[in-house]
Amino acid sequence: MRTFKHTLAALVILAMTIPGAVQATNGMYLTSYGAESMGRAGANLAIADRGLALNFNPAGIGQLQGRHFTLNLSVLAPSLEYQNTLNDAINGDDRYFPLPAMAYVRSAKNSPWAFGVGFVAQGGMGATFEGESTFFGTVDQTYTEVRFMTLSPTVSYSFGEDMAIGLALNLGYADASFKFFPETSFFNVESPDQSFFGVNMKQAGGEQFNARLGWWWRANPKLSIGAIYQTETESTYDGGELSMNFTGHPFVGREVMYEAEMEGFTFAAQAGVGIAVRPAERWILALDVKRYFWDHAIDSIVVTARNPDSETAPPEVTLPPFVFNWEDQWIVAFGGDYRLNDVLTLRAGLNYGENPVPDDTLTPLFPATVERHLTFGFSYLRGNKLLEFAVERGFDEDLVNNSTDPSVNPFGPGSAVTHGQWSAGFGVSWALDRRAGRAGDFGME
Repeated sequence: MRTFKHTLAALVILAMTIPGAVQATNGMYLTSYGAESMGRAGANLAIADRGLALNFNPAGIGQLQGRHFTLNLSVLAPSLEYQNTLNDAINGDDRYFPLPAMAYVRSAKNSPWAFGVGFVAQGGMGATFEGESTFFGTVDQTYTEVRFMTLSPTVSYSFGEDMAIGLALNLGYADASFKFFPETSFFNVESPDQSFFGVNMKQAGGEQFNARLGWWWRANPKLSIGAIYQTETESTYDGGELSMNFTGHPFVGREVMYEAEMEGFTFAAQAGVGIAVRPAERWILALDVKRYFWDHAIDSIVVTARNPDSETAPPEVTLPPFVFNWEDQWIVAFGGDYRLNDVLTLRAGLNYGENPVPDDTLTPLFPATVERHLTFGFSYLRGNKLLEFAVERGFDEDLVNNSTDPSVNPFGPGSAVTHGQWSAGFGVSWALDRRAGRAGDFGME
């Protein structure tokens, strides 16, 4: 227990010092959580294999006998490119994002109840472009970052050996930061309403909450079915600092600090169903189909700045809204495990998630557009420990925004974004009360 407490403390410290956002792969959510799930492209709703199953289907933890502890670290490396009528292709800054996750699950002897807790980097997005030519005759930058992490107490109740229900409460924190041409300050003498003053907002954030319900059923030894529903996240984004560049303003003449809050930024509700089959003794094949309800979650993002540190500055500023108009998204994940021998299991998978970003609201600020993913992985059983590794390739997506409406496309018609990514994950799982079964058999025995 002492080791568990020390490990949890280390994870909290690591997560709070993550230098960037998750460049998520299914909208703002990751395709998978943990190396084992990554290896099969996130197809995990009907498989209860390790403790991080609570972040997919909380009903599955009822199939993990005894005590189980999982520790995982993934690293994500996105690649981004942007161009418009003023800029030839600009590469986004190279950034590597560490994503820690852990879970502890305990099921009591002779009891239908199982309990667990997880600490997971849930998702987000972000992009940085330097050296952009602007419509105001300057060379500047854009930067965005959204981070979302949760602590998830979980409970499961089993109706015999072949059916269970579960509930996870995701108690989280999220924050958002952005820079939009922060070094630019342009005052239009003839039309002051068309002036532009660059903005730099830092870490407007707050508590986040949602609940995940799950159901799991083993129809027979070779077929399992799972289903989940997760509520839309109740979100708060306030307490931020916003700097507005009024150096070009004839009456203010300097940068002004404000208190900032953001409204309209929400992580979507989701629903899904999955099946897992064992066509042969050494094989497990899994298929998940999910729906993310972004249409209701993200429409327009409004940032309001108040309480300036200058008497000559406007007392309250509402920035022009960031128009998203995101669309609902279908996710299909297909993956499989092949148990090569009693200690080594191989994995592979495909994940397809529809791009939720409409062409006419595409910008380099929030390019969550990757659709196709290919994954490989393996796990190695050593005593009561399982070592897990996986790699994921998110293939490049090339999209162009030809809208002439500056309210939804401030970068002008012809703005193009290319987005791809690599991810790698490594994890260790312990079965603390008994030797782990054959690799890949958890929940499918």
